[in-house]
Amino acid sequence: MPITINHFMWGYQPHFRVSQEAAAKRVFELLDGRFNPEIFFVGILIDNLKDCYPACVEPENDFWIQSETFNSTLEIAGNIYTSYPEKNILHSHQLAQKSHDESLFRRSIKDAIKKIVDDEKTTPSSVSYFVSNPSKVNGYLVCAVLKLQKTVIASHQSLTISQVPIHEYSSMPVAISLIDAAIIIFLEKVSGELNLPDPGKNTSSFNAEEVIREAANKFMMGLAYRADDRCIEGWHSLFSECNSIAASFYEKAAGKGSFLLAEKKHPAIQTFVEFTYPTKLKVTRGARKLLELASKDYAMHTDSEKIYGLVNSKVLPVTDEDIFKINILEHHHWEVTYAGNVLMRVKYGQPYLPKPSFNEEKLRNDLPRIFNKITNKQINRIVGLVREAEREKHGTMLLISKDAKNEAQRLGNQATPIKPKILTPKILRNLTPIDGALLLNPKGTCYAIGAILDGMTVKDGDPARGARYNSAIRYIVTSKIPSIAIVISEDGGIDFIPDLKPAIRESELIKAINTLKKLSESASINRRKYYETMEWLGEHRFYLLNKHCIELNKLKVLIEKKIEIEDPMAMRIIRNKFIPNHTMDTDLYYVN
Repeated sequence: MPITINHFMWGYQPHFRVSQEAAAKRVFELLDGRFNPEIFFVGILIDNLKDCYPACVEPENDFWIQSETFNSTLEIAGNIYTSYPEKNILHSHQLAQKSHDESLFRRSIKDAIKKIVDDEKTTPSSVSYFVSNPSKVNGYLVCAVLKLQKTVIASHQSLTISQVPIHEYSSMPVAISLIDAAIIIFLEKVSGELNLPDPGKNTSSFNAEEVIREAANKFMMGLAYRADDRCIEGWHSLFSECNSIAASFYEKAAGKGSFLLAEKKHPAIQTFVEFTYPTKLKVTRGARKLLELASKDYAMHTDSEKIYGLVNSKVLPVTDEDIFKINILEHHHWEVTYAGNVLMRVKYGQPYLPKPSFNEEKLRNDLPRIFNKITNKQINRIVGLVREAEREKHGTMLLISKDAKNEAQRLGNQATPIKPKILTPKILRNLTPIDGALLLNPKGTCYAIGAILDGMTVKDGDPARGARYNSAIRYIVTSKIPSIAIVISEDGGIDFIPDLKPAIRESELIKAINTLKKLSESASINRRKYYETMEWLGEHRFYLLNKHCIELNKLKVLIEKKIEIEDPMAMRIIRNKFIPNHTMDTDLYYVN
């Protein structure tokens, strides 16, 4: 069925939006599975075309921000344009000047759209919006607007300086994190696809892993530029050289050690051994050989092009963001850090973000929901033990069970039972080196170490995760004893099993259902209200009981039939039926 587009920019605009949003999900969920990106497009009319709207938003119907909101974009962009220092730059060649002015004009359109979105009263406060450079499509300058959750971005380490001065009229933008670089690369690719004929007619060719690799390369270019803006060759090759060095052996041994990335004469550098003839970093065999000299307290000094000698790697400044450590962890595995914080890791050439430190507030909230008589003192003890366990380099697991004493006896043949002992972080540190779980009760009393958990195979397992994680899943899902497994991964990060969702009031669900009832009984359907309510219910599917699902599915069919009668040409979203989740427990997830 053909689609009617009122605010028309080009024929395939809804198809293009859907395909780019799917691409965004593939890219950003690779960085953090908690990301739930969304995309919309804003087009600003710049050609003198008849019967065209001055601004168009895709999607045009029932969206939180309307096309008319952007009618003043050109005026706002004009004011922004006058604030750019770069406007004072003059080029001797006419074509160069024209290109420079056009670039600033398009930048002002992008910045104006960003300002309008951020200033809009209905803009959700929990998310950040990022705007692409505009591409011209049928008389419109079209920008993609990407939405990402602030809390997920903030949970990962980042730098703070995003511009490095070039001269008084210009500066070099640099990514502050791998996420920031991924946003830049992704939006560049969207802009590129907008420049193709009939964007949206064909499927997007995005490769999510490649986007992340390009983002990592851009991020490392920025770090090299911060360290020394004269090392042009080093900017472009630092990411690939780090991969090559991490992949190389020396006398059949994988490398371990660090490079300190900073300009040659950085005032904070304490040199112990200086090479008479610096080795080029791109000479992989030579760089890998020198890495053997780097130990816990020393690193090889590089400006991204040359290796100058052995330097102290412990006393470093933490304010100017111009000195970084590149740690070769093991074969094909390396990381880059600033002030001791990991900014990015790369394994077998694929960049990734280490999992954030565990959410202490969430653990404090979840423990009383699982163990209803646990005290604040006991919660503090458990949190302290988890903090200590997080430092374990080889990973470990704490299993906290309401009936830990009897479970230690039952698992005696696949554990090492001990006389009951209230654990402290110092004691725990000496009990984690062996495989298996520490078995505790909610008071923090340990009854067994090295416990191998049992449990029937369940569909909740994840074949991409290790045996420790999946054994915890099997145990928790099949056990009837109130328990929580805290799994500390070798790669960093902590998983809580069960990973409890926030508790909600059942009355919130009833309110949404009643909204749909009123809509179904109205003379015409308020589609914006319907889509908002269905969006909320979709986000809260987990909490629905069977009785809710039966009623919602009936209302959904009824309302969508009325919409189809009212507007047969309308574009509709196909939504799955509501079905109850087998892990939903009203005692855990409903509050009064």
